[in-house]
Amino acid sequence: MKLLITGGSSYLGQYLVPKAVETHEVYATYHAHASAVKVGHPVELDLTKRAEVLACITQLAPQAIIHAAAINPGMDDSTMMAVNAKGSRYVAEGARAVGARLVYVSTDVVHDGRHAPYTDDAVPTPLNLYGQSKAAGEMAVAEVYPTAAIVRTSLIYGLKFMDRGTEGFVKRLASGQPLVLFGDVIRQPVWVDSLAEALLKLVKLEFAGLLNVAGRQAMSRAEFGQRMLRWWHVPQSERIEIGCAANISNTIPLDLRLSISKAEQLFQMVLPGVDEVLGNR
Repeated sequence: MKLLITGGSSYLGQYLVPKAVETHEVYATYHAHASAVKVGHPVELDLTKRAEVLACITQLAPQAIIHAAAINPGMDDSTMMAVNAKGSRYVAEGARAVGARLVYVSTDVVHDGRHAPYTDDAVPTPLNLYGQSKAAGEMAVAEVYPTAAIVRTSLIYGLKFMDRGTEGFVKRLASGQPLVLFGDVIRQPVWVDSLAEALLKLVKLEFAGLLNVAGRQAMSRAEFGQRMLRWWHVPQSERIEIGCAANISNTIPLDLRLSISKAEQLFQMVLPGVDEVLGNR
């Protein structure tokens, strides 16, 4: 099967593409970091340009597309809506044009954090620009291509490469600045290996609509951050503080627990929590 993965140079892409090439002919897109696509066929793509997206998809004519590319918080807010919302619409249009199976990677941040745990089909109530852009992307994909699978996931981490959040914490500590980790923000971090496996399973399954795919274990952002720092052997310091997001901003969703029983049943697999993943290594 010819598989197109957008965001091949992303954190998720660097795990997903190598796993996908074991069983697929993989084309992986990048925007600025071609060197991050180490296997498969790298393809430069600007998701803000509709004609370019449609030309790429129609020329490659993949049987399936995993749309994982996104502008994440802290990257480039000025293009976030253009990439995450409009770009996702263009990908869905391209997938529909060639009849490709489409799996779109979204986020738990489409929720406001006030009504957890969230079911798979919970209506988005985003508090910030990132959540709004991803919710708009979900809506565009569902409208253009109703047979698409839309995956809402959480904080993604792996054990081969440091995740973006932990990398940011390390840089902050290295610069001598204090690091505040939120004790009141609850997430369900997902091991990138199990997320990649789930996405590749979805490529072959006739599932349409919304699906929560996250780790079983709910934990605070502070707990998760400290576990990751320990895993990467980063010295815990007095400059690490536990704070409250609620005291800093009203645009940070606090409790983003997700119901994942539907995904585990569909995939016939366990989506392990952080302690289970780290304890087995």
